[in-house]
Amino acid sequence: MIKSLSALVVICIETKMFSQKIDSLNIYSTSMKKEIKTLVVHPLNEKNKKLPTVYILHGYSGYPKRTLTKDIPSLVKLSEEMQMIFVLPDGNYDSWYIDSPNLKYETFIAKELTGFIQKNYSSNQSKTALMGWSMGGHGALYIGARHQNTFSAIGSLCGVIDFVPFGKEYGVPKLLGENPEKWTSYTAISQIDKLKESRQKILISCGTDDPLIAQNRKFHEQLIKLNIPHIYEERPGAHDAAYWSRAAVTQIFQLKQFFANHD
Repeated sequence: MIKSLSALVVICIETKMFSQKIDSLNIYSTSMKKEIKTLVVHPLNEKNKKLPTVYILHGYSGYPKRTLTKDIPSLVKLSEEMQMIFVLPDGNYDSWYIDSPNLKYETFIAKELTGFIQKNYSSNQSKTALMGWSMGGHGALYIGARHQNTFSAIGSLCGVIDFVPFGKEYGVPKLLGENPEKWTSYTAISQIDKLKESRQKILISCGTDDPLIAQNRKFHEQLIKLNIPHIYEERPGAHDAAYWSRAAVTQIFQLKQFFANHD
């Protein structure tokens, strides 16, 4: 059974400029029969207004606390300024946010986590986005394409579009077995046809010095060929927090504008 909010630990942050909360939760996953650590950053929201909500997926080897302290440290301030809820689940180091025989992170993110947040927070279900970087960028594109009624926008930062070429070094065999031919249907690129009729806002950003730039350019080109509307951005930068911490702010502003135009 999912734990109630009475079980959470609340950290209040207050300054002259902004005031919001960071809730540290252990959310029970029925599909995996375990608790998933999750941080929820939200404004005080005294009027209990339904707020846009962005689920943010960390990269390979990451975890929620690192997201706030290193990867996107501006999230705390942005929550108040943008009047948005940010949800940061733990991706189990190298889950790739997929449903594998032993782990069900797609199910957790798209159903269990979103269900919990909508039940326990003032989350606007019609203004819900999924974004992430690196492994989390893969997760945002993969899950977002497969759950279009849940996420009205998806954003990828330095995203892994196809993990098949290097998956053996990044934990994929323990999820999907040793045969790379069986991995392809779990990649972000394999889901591109599902986006043909999508009404989602799709945001993609990658650094020009990132080893994944070729994959992102190819994905961008294929989206164009399929006439799938999206925003694609390249800027100087590598595959590191210096890049995605800045690019994330841009995408969050774009999401804010998108949600404001869809009242």
